[in-house]
Amino acid sequence: MISRWATWVVVGVLLGSCGSREEAVTWSGGVAGIIHRHCSTCHRPGQPAPFSLLTFDDAWRKRRQIARVTASGYMPPWLPSHGDFIGARGLSQAEVDRVSAWVEGGAPRGDSDAEPSPPTFPSGWQLGEPDLVVTAEEWLELPAAGPDLFQNLVLPVETGALRFVDAVEIRPGNPSVHHAVLQVDGTRGARALDAAVPGPGFGGMEMGLSVPPDGHFLGWTPGKATRRNGQGRSWRLWPGSDLVLQLHLTPTGKPERVRPSIGLYFTDVPPEETPFALVMRSERIDIAAGQTDFKAADHVVLPVATELRAVYPHAHYLCTQMEAWATPPEGERLTLFEIDRWDFDWQDDYHFSVPVRLPAGTRVDFEYTYDNSAANPNNPSSPPRPVAYGLESTDEMATLSMTLVADEREERPLLGWAMANRAVERSPGDPGAWVNLAVAVRACPAPQGGEFALTPHQTAAQHASRALELSPGRGDALRELGISLVELGDGARAEALFRRALKEDGEQIARLHLGQVLARSGRTPEAIVEFERAVLIFPNHARLRNNLATALFIEDRLEDAVGHYRVAVRLDPGYFNAWFNMGRALGSLGRTEEARAALERASALRPGAPEVDVALGELDGS
Repeated sequence: MISRWATWVVVGVLLGSCGSREEAVTWSGGVAGIIHRHCSTCHRPGQPAPFSLLTFDDAWRKRRQIARVTASGYMPPWLPSHGDFIGARGLSQAEVDRVSAWVEGGAPRGDSDAEPSPPTFPSGWQLGEPDLVVTAEEWLELPAAGPDLFQNLVLPVETGALRFVDAVEIRPGNPSVHHAVLQVDGTRGARALDAAVPGPGFGGMEMGLSVPPDGHFLGWTPGKATRRNGQGRSWRLWPGSDLVLQLHLTPTGKPERVRPSIGLYFTDVPPEETPFALVMRSERIDIAAGQTDFKAADHVVLPVATELRAVYPHAHYLCTQMEAWATPPEGERLTLFEIDRWDFDWQDDYHFSVPVRLPAGTRVDFEYTYDNSAANPNNPSSPPRPVAYGLESTDEMATLSMTLVADEREERPLLGWAMANRAVERSPGDPGAWVNLAVAVRACPAPQGGEFALTPHQTAAQHASRALELSPGRGDALRELGISLVELGDGARAEALFRRALKEDGEQIARLHLGQVLARSGRTPEAIVEFERAVLIFPNHARLRNNLATALFIEDRLEDAVGHYRVAVRLDPGYFNAWFNMGRALGSLGRTEEARAALERASALRPGAPEVDVALGELDGS
C-alpha cells in the first residue's frame, strides 16, 4: 500500500513532468519554423553562409552559436534599429527568447513526425527565365587567402533598342561573393578603365562613370528576394549601355573562380516616373589611431516636394553608428533611420514600406560615428593606425544615397542642382564639382531668382569657366563651356573649345557637339565627317544618328539618311524628330506609303504638331 506522502511525491513528479512537457521548447514545436524563415535562405548549400541550417541535425550542431548570435542581434543580418522597411529580417524578442530557451533546455528535437520539412528554394531564377541573361565573359580568379577584393566587372548589353526593365536578379555563382552592386554606364568610360588593367574588370570601390539607372539602387546580398518594380516603375536600359557589377569578394581558404550572371526582366510599360538618386557625402574624414567617437556628417536642402522611397547608407569597417533625419521648413524633426551597430559586411539598401513625404525646403542630415580603437572588433588594423577618407576598404567613407521622386516631373532636375550645388559648397576647389554643377544647371527649368537669376546656360558657362580656372585644359569643362556658348550664340568660340577638348584631353563626347556646331554654321560636309567619326565610338547613340541622318539629308544623300533615321528610331522608338525627319526623307524619295507611316508615328508621339500636318498634306498633294 502506498503511503499518503508517497502518493504526493508521485503526483508531484507527474505534475512536474506534465508541466515540463508543456513548457519545453522543441525543434518540431516551433524552433524549426523560426530557423527556416529567418536563417535557411542564406544557410543552405550554394549560398555564401558558412554552414547549412535546414535540418534538426544542422541546427543541433550549431545550437550554441545560434543562441549567441541571435541573442546579440548579429543574426539575422539586419542593420536598421529604427525605420519601417520592406523585407526586414530581424527576429522578434519572442523568437529570440524561444531559440534561447530551446538551447538552454538541451535543444530537444520533439516529435520528429510533427516537425516541418526543410524549405525548398527555386533552383533557377526566382521569377522564372529572364528575358535576357548577361554573363561575365571571363572568369575572375580569387586566391585562397588575402585581403577582401573589390572588383568591377564591365558587362556589355546588346538590347538593340530602348528597353524597360521591370526586375533584375544577380547570380554571383560563387560563395566568395559577399555582396554586389549594379550600375549602368552609357559613356563607355568603364570599358576604358577595364582595358587599362590586365584581367577582367578594374579594382576599387569607385565604379567609374556608371550610375544607378534612373535612380534605382540595384544590388545583391545573401537571401535577397527579387521583386518586380511594379506598374509604371520600370527603368530605361539604352542600347549600347554597359552593366557595371561591383563584387565584394572574400577569400574562402581555397582558390575560387567567379563568373556572375545577371538576369533582366523587361516590360512594355514605360516608366511613369523617374526617381532621382541624390547622394550626400562627407570627405572630411581624418580619424586618429585610438579615437573612439569621430563624427562625419552632411546635409542637403531639397528645393522641391518629394517622396523618399529608399536609402542606401555606406561606410567602411570603423563606422559603428548611423543616423539620418529630415527637418521640414515648418515641422518637427523626423528620424529616417538609425543603425545602432553598423557592420560593413552586411550593408544593404533599404526601401521604406510607406514612402516618406518631404515638402519643399526640407533639410536632410546624416551623422555617422567611427571607432578607431583596438576595442572595435571590426577594426582591420592591429594596432590601430590613422585612417582618412579614401576609396579602399581600409580607408573610410561616409555617404548616404536617397531615392527621391519629385511631385512634379519637370522639377526633377532641381534635385540634381541641389546635389551638385552642395558638392561645390563642400569642395569649392574641386573642378569636377563645378563641371557637375554646370551640367545640373543646364538641365534646370527657366530662371527663378537666386542661382537662376541668369539663364541656365549663362550660369552653366560661369561654372564651367570656374572649373577651367582650377584645371586648365580639363576636357569635360571645355565641353560644358562650349555647349553653353553654342546656346548663347558664340558658335565660333564653342567650336574652338570642342577642338581643344578633343586634342588636349581626348574628350570624345565633344565630337558630337563639334559636329552640331559645324552643321549649324552650314558646314555640313565637315559636320558629316565628325558625326561619322563619333558613330564609330558611340554606335547606339540615337540623337547622334538623327543628327548624322539630317546632315546627310541636307546633302541630298537620302538613302544614307533614311538608314541612320531607322537606326535612331530602333534605338529610341519615342524619338519624334527622327520619325518626322525620316518621313520627310522617304517622301523626297517618292516612297509615299513608308513616308506616311513614319509621319503618322510622329503624329502619335506629338498629336497636333503643325509641321507633321504640313508634311502629311504635302504627301497628299494638298
